[in-house]
Amino acid sequence: MSNKPYHHGDLRNSLIESGIELINQEGTKQFSIRKVSALCGVSQAAPYSHFQSKEDLLESMQDYVIKQFIEVLENTIQSCENQKDLSTLVQMGKSYVMFFINNPQYFHFLFSQTCMEVNLSIDSDGRASFPPFELLKTIALSIFREMGMPKDKMEDVIISLWATVHGLASIATMKNVRYDKAWENKIEDIIWNK
Repeated sequence: MSNKPYHHGDLRNSLIESGIELINQEGTKQFSIRKVSALCGVSQAAPYSHFQSKEDLLESMQDYVIKQFIEVLENTIQSCENQKDLSTLVQMGKSYVMFFINNPQYFHFLFSQTCMEVNLSIDSDGRASFPPFELLKTIALSIFREMGMPKDKMEDVIISLWATVHGLASIATMKNVRYDKAWENKIEDIIWNK
């Protein structure tokens, strides 16, 4: 690993991005503030002006990625002409996959964390579940209720939709998977054919 100079004034985000890179390269067990400091080219004490501990940095790294991801999904929802239409879910699914295609390091980091939980039940309150999934679930439930879909079918369709977009994001970010078409142009077709 080489030292990367950070952009002055943005040490916090540089530490977060370097921490994500470190976990993706070495795993959580090898993660340390000392190693993150070295990646950023700063003293071992510098991170403590932003984070109280290694655990605080890890939590901030997760929050940082989730905040960006939620923002992308919310912007997608806002851009949809009719938010009560199935096309909104397709666009959310496309944004889900493209977020990780554009940021593959985030996919590998987020889903390597043992504390990342996804509660698939539509009856859960969602407080402890992965926020992007909860947003997808909330929008889907609203659309499905409008369509008059039976409750027992709603949960199956939401799980299927999430499995499709999450699976696409997973394979699209794998270094050893090749696909000769542009993902951005095919995601909607794949989701609609689901």
